Amino acid sequence: MKNKLTLNETVREALGIALFQIMATKPFSDITIREIAVTAGVSRTSFYRNFSTKEDLLIDFITSLYRSFFKTSAVPICLTDLEQVRDFLEPRFRFVKEHSDIYRALHRNDLLYHFYRQTEDNLILLLCGQDRPLSPYHRAMLSGACAGIVRCWMESDFRDDEATMAAFFAESFRNILISDDAFQ
Repeated sequence: MKNKLTLNETVREALGIALFQIMATKPFSDITIREIAVTAGVSRTSFYRNFSTKEDLLIDFITSLYRSFFKTSAVPICLTDLEQVRDFLEPRFRFVKEHSDIYRALHRNDLLYHFYRQTEDNLILLLCGQDRPLSPYHRAMLSGACAGIVRCWMESDFRDDEATMAAFFAESFRNILISDDAFQ
């Protein structure tokens, strides 16, 4: 069983963490690759061995974050069963809250569109499944709604708990699925 990260994975993770540490105090557009490498404690060569640009690093870090995002709980079998969908979503809202510094950094730097894309590519596809072709418009609407809900929740300083957020999104998601069925 392989639980240890390879050296290359460790470097990639260190670079991602360094990028977000810097983004806490400095705009993304002003951050240099040298600055990221120094903060991560690696050489610029190590950076370029893994990434071509800081944008590539950002996307890689968000993608790896999403892998963690999906490790907990099974996908709901019945998407119209609100309890199953809520049980699936609640740990994901908890995950966002626990990683709020990353989402805040993306928001501050107008980079939440990377979150939208990952949401569309992963969460919505996962919830809808490969066998249920959701229209591209509904996929876009769901991913934008999900990201918008997360943004509003974050801006309210996570006033509502994860269960409330999961219930709200599950109900909204179910209504969109019902409307998609009506238009197919």
